[in-house]
This record gives sequence, C-alpha cells and structure tokens, in this order.
Amino acid sequence: MPAGARVARRISTTLAISVIMQVVAAEAIVQIDSDDRAAIEAILERQAVAWAAGDAEAFAADALDGVVFTNIVGMFSVGRAPFVGQHAQIFSTIYKGSRLTQEMVAVTPVRSDVAIVDTLTRLVDALHRPPGIELIDGAVRTRLEQVMVKDGGAWKVASFHNVAVHPAFANYPPQPTE
Repeated sequence: MPAGARVARRISTTLAISVIMQVVAAEAIVQIDSDDRAAIEAILERQAVAWAAGDAEAFAADALDGVVFTNIVGMFSVGRAPFVGQHAQIFSTIYKGSRLTQEMVAVTPVRSDVAIVDTLTRLVDALHRPPGIELIDGAVRTRLEQVMVKDGGAWKVASFHNVAVHPAFANYPPQPTE
C-alpha cells in the first residue's frame, strides 16, 4: 500500500474513532438519571391526582408561568392563566368527575435539563367529549407530549401538546426511544 494511502487510511480511522467517541460522550451527557425520571413520573402522578380532583390550579402546579399549551381540539395558549382557565372550564363541564391516566412511552433527553416526555393518556368517566373526538374502548385516548425543563433544580412543564388518537390507530404500537 502506498504511503499516501496508509496516511489517508489512518486519518479516516482516527476520524471515525473520534466521531464514535463524540457520539458516545454526547449520549452520556444527555441521559436522564433515575432521580430525574422519578421526578418526571411524580409530575405525571400529581397531574392524574389533580385531574381526578377537578383541581385546575393543582394540575398546573408543575407548569412554568409561560407554559405553551395546545389542547385536544387544537386550541392554543401561552401562559399559566389560560392553562389553568381552560382546565377549570373542562373540569367543571365536560370532564367533571373524569379520571386521567398516563402511560409514559418515552423520555427523550434534549439536554441534561430538558426532556421531551411522551405519554399515552386514557380519560374515563367524562360526561361528554369534545366535538370530533371518538371514544376508544369507552375512553378518550390521546398522545400527550410535554416538554419539561429543570428550573431551580425542579422539573417543570414548559409545553403541553395533546393530540387525540384516532380509533383506526388505537392499536398502533408506540415506538419508545429507550
């Protein structure tokens, strides 16, 4: 093998190893540890408890003041007040007495202090449902994506985006990232 080819091969190998090491290092940097995962799961549990109690303030307790919110029918708002207001409205009307559960499908770390949390939700015992939303096995089913950020050492909800699951895709398997 000519000397130039050997040098090029060494450079290529060195570059490939460098890229692999950087990818491995980046993966290590953006992992969610077990304490952070437990804190995120605790937020989901607090949301479920607040929902069952019909308590909009408690439901929003872990949200940032500037929370970005898109509900199941596409209504959009920015800020805690409209987030609380929209939930107070539904807790006193169509979703009065309902219960919400969330199955965590994926936690995707963006940075050590930012995670995208994807859940499958199940809403039961609703008095009514929004127009155009179909029940699946007697429940309103959604995919909820919450962007959570670590703020002052505590995880908070920065964005809350809810999309109804269409019955045709109810059994579509989630694709977890973990």
